Amino acid sequence: MAINLGQDPNILILISFAEILFVLVPSLIAAKIEKTTFTVEVKKLGFIVKNPKLKNIILKIFVGILTGIFFFFISDLLLTFYMRFIIQNLFGAQFIESGIGNAISTQPINPNFIQLSLLITIQIAIIGPCEEAFFRGFVINKSKKKVKLIYSIILSSFLFTIYHVPPFLVPLTTIITFFGYYFTFGILLSLIFVAFKGSLLPSSIAHSSLNVLLLIF
Repeated sequence: MAINLGQDPNILILISFAEILFVLVPSLIAAKIEKTTFTVEVKKLGFIVKNPKLKNIILKIFVGILTGIFFFFISDLLLTFYMRFIIQNLFGAQFIESGIGNAISTQPINPNFIQLSLLITIQIAIIGPCEEAFFRGFVINKSKKKVKLIYSIILSSFLFTIYHVPPFLVPLTTIITFFGYYFTFGILLSLIFVAFKGSLLPSSIAHSSLNVLLLIF
């Protein structure tokens, strides 16, 4: 049965604040294990301006927005490719229907202006930065000390995907149906994070831009 978190926009708004845990929990744990301070660990996630020059900041913002817009416009093509040309050929159309029917929906139903404004603000200020802080800033930065960077990127993207199609909430049909879509977006965000030497700004803006566009349109 499908889970519709957007049925009540107010509940969706409250739930969204839980994403702050993506910053708090790993930072607290890392600080205790590595015997550093909470502030130091938060900075390690990418919450620090390594090159404060205005043109550098503008570049990161521009790349982030452009990436979010780009992924928004190719989203339908990606879903069609993965679902119709891969999943359907492997498992059949009924498999896809079951996967879509049991997916988690976060699309708010008939939000008023204040609710929509709050949801957009949360996407920009909380969801994008916090998810990127964990999946990119924490997972990639910590794991690349033990394995090759490519494996860190794959791990980050895999965990990012599983978070959006969690096995304890959705059936295997849903996980397989949407896996390629979220994994591709995770890879793209990871590459941006790595390309800008661990800065969260471009990947967070890309993530938030896509979410806002999906929210509005």
